[in-house]
Amino acid sequence: MFHREGVVILIRKAFLSDSQEIARLSSQLGYPVNVSQLEERLQYISNHNDHIVYVMESSHVLFGWIHANVRFLIESTPFVEIAGLVVDSAYRGNGIGKQLVQACEQWAAESGFTKIRVRTNQTRSDAVQFYNRIGFTIKKSQHVLDKEI
Repeated sequence: MFHREGVVILIRKAFLSDSQEIARLSSQLGYPVNVSQLEERLQYISNHNDHIVYVMESSHVLFGWIHANVRFLIESTPFVEIAGLVVDSAYRGNGIGKQLVQACEQWAAESGFTKIRVRTNQTRSDAVQFYNRIGFTIKKSQHVLDKEI
């Protein structure tokens, strides 16, 4: 829990009732999502202990959210990956993103993991700079290829 100018700001696990606010924030970053689809995804995630979604809120208004999950790959030691992070555009630059990342780092460490990873689009130079400032280093660049099936 954080206090800022007399306002209580809380980092907590996301609830299904946060779906509308999570969708609002997601669309700010260019990822519009239907609220009912988001509710289904959040329900799935909440039932799997290898995922975590945290929100930062005050008086039922979200300032940001973060989703992380455990990654088990054949060729790598298991790690935690940040799957999404959004801070409300009106509140960026106030340490919210850093605090949400720290919450995931704590969850990862408590779960026995020693590495956290994030992927970001190369065109999001502000995101790359943000992650560099809080201790992430670029390991590689890659292409993401999708195929509809």
